[in-house]
Amino acid sequence: MKLSDYRAIRESGKELGSEIFKYAVDNNKNELISAAKLLGLWNGKMFIFDSENDSNALMDFMVFEKPVQNTPAFKRFHLSNPGLNDAQLEHINGMYHNFSSLFEVKSIDRIGNTLILTDLLDNDRKEYLLMDIGLSKTAPVGFVLFTRLIPIRDINMTSGSTFGFKSMYKDKVLSAISLATFQKRRKLNSNEIYILMHNKNRQFGMETRTE
Repeated sequence: MKLSDYRAIRESGKELGSEIFKYAVDNNKNELISAAKLLGLWNGKMFIFDSENDSNALMDFMVFEKPVQNTPAFKRFHLSNPGLNDAQLEHINGMYHNFSSLFEVKSIDRIGNTLILTDLLDNDRKEYLLMDIGLSKTAPVGFVLFTRLIPIRDINMTSGSTFGFKSMYKDKVLSAISLATFQKRRKLNSNEIYILMHNKNRQFGMETRTE
C-alpha cells in the first residue's frame, strides 16, 4: 500500500472511530461507565485516566468489544445506515475482520513503515504484516505488543489502541494469560484478554506511538 493511501485510510478510520464512539455513548451512556468499570477507569464518581493510553483503550473497548450489549458498537453503527465516504466504507469493512492478540516484532522495514509480527498466542506462530509509521520508527525487534489488527488491502493497520511491553516482560505477560486461562478452565474471550492486557500494561507496560 502506498504511504499516501495509508495516511488517508488511517485518518478516515480515526474519524470513523470517533463517530462510532459518539454513537454508542449517545445511545446508551451506561455502556460507557460499564466499560470504564471493567477497565478499572471509573472510581464510582469520575473517570480515572493515567495516560492517553487509557482513554484510547476505553474507546477501542467500546467500539470493538461487547461490554454491555451482545453486538459491538461498530456493527450497531453500521446497521444504522450512516452516510460513509469510500475510505470510511473500506475501513469499516476491515473492522468486520479485526483480530486482536499478543504479538512479537520479528522484523522491521523502517523505510517502508512496516513490521512483521509473530502471533504469540497461535500454536503455529502465524505472522502478520503491519503498516504503522509510529511503531516502525520506535519499536525494536523483540518488542511485545497486544493490539487489534484491521486488515485493509494488502496490509494490516492497528485500531489505534496498543499495549506495549519490553522484551524482558514477554514471559511474564504470557504467564499472566496462562494463569487466567487455568483459573477459568477455558480459553479467554476477547473481552477478558483485552481487560487483562490493559491491566498488565498499566502495571509494567510502556507507552507506544501508533501513527
